[in-house]
Amino acid sequence: MAIPISLIIDDGAPLINVFWWHAAEAQKTEAPVQKSGEPVVKDVAPDFIRDFAGVISRHGIRGKFSVLPYPAGLGKISEGWPGCDKAALKSWVRTVREEVMPLMDITPEVLTHAKTLDLKSFALLDENERNWASHQTATTLTPYIAAALRMLNEAGLEATGVTSPWDFGREVEAEYQRAILAAMKEVSGRGRTWYFLHAKPTGTEFLSKVVIREGGDWLVSIVSQGPDFLWQTMETRETSAAYVGSIADLFLTEDGQKGRLAELFGAGIPIVFHTHWQSMHSNGRRTGLRALEEVGRRVGAVWGTRVRWVKCSELAAEIAGGA
Repeated sequence: MAIPISLIIDDGAPLINVFWWHAAEAQKTEAPVQKSGEPVVKDVAPDFIRDFAGVISRHGIRGKFSVLPYPAGLGKISEGWPGCDKAALKSWVRTVREEVMPLMDITPEVLTHAKTLDLKSFALLDENERNWASHQTATTLTPYIAAALRMLNEAGLEATGVTSPWDFGREVEAEYQRAILAAMKEVSGRGRTWYFLHAKPTGTEFLSKVVIREGGDWLVSIVSQGPDFLWQTMETRETSAAYVGSIADLFLTEDGQKGRLAELFGAGIPIVFHTHWQSMHSNGRRTGLRALEEVGRRVGAVWGTRVRWVKCSELAAEIAGGA
């Protein structure tokens, strides 16, 4: 039987580079820089989403694409925010709905991927979402996740699962798991769902698993087992074909003999790996997206029908034993 393969893409947001907000907070400056010294770009050109959609369409790449419902605390993606090009925002959301969703599950990650949003006042709290989650319970996490799901629904982007910003929920994972299932059932009527929190880029034991099973309901933890090799493309101005090929080699060499994906394929387990929106954007150069396209080409050329690209929800259903 063909081995499932699935790509997880984190931090997707319309028109902005959410990594700028992470870097600005960490560096305590409004002019954050990459480790290379290059300024971190704050915006992402509207046409980048179409380039991305073209790559996954050409190579049949499937998996998960995060969409931040209230990116960086600026405003709802269904409404926009001060200074936002609302026509470009609507076009971005439409492209995700019409071109990305047929191939990729959509998840929130969770609301802002920055400061925590107060659901009553819509003010931003001092704590970022990761730190806030560490001292929450299912009672407080459920409405937060539900708000994220509703905001995506308002934009016509129904989620099938939930993604953690950073390691959101790790310290209270049992509570977090309950909250995910409760929020999904409340907003979308889904009693069978999944989430992405964990990554372990070494070893070949398959780690994704069912963490809750109650009657016909279940929750699956999808674990990435491949590093984000594209991340490094943000730190260099190098864009040559040779460089792009060298990054693709880390995933899968041209002959299919080496690379992290080859290790997982050789073990005969489902191949789950991840990257980030900013990793493909590469601080404006799009080098990472070129490398992803090369990986997609190689997967098809080397393995053909021995693998099958699947959405994360499809993989979760297989893990849970089907419908």
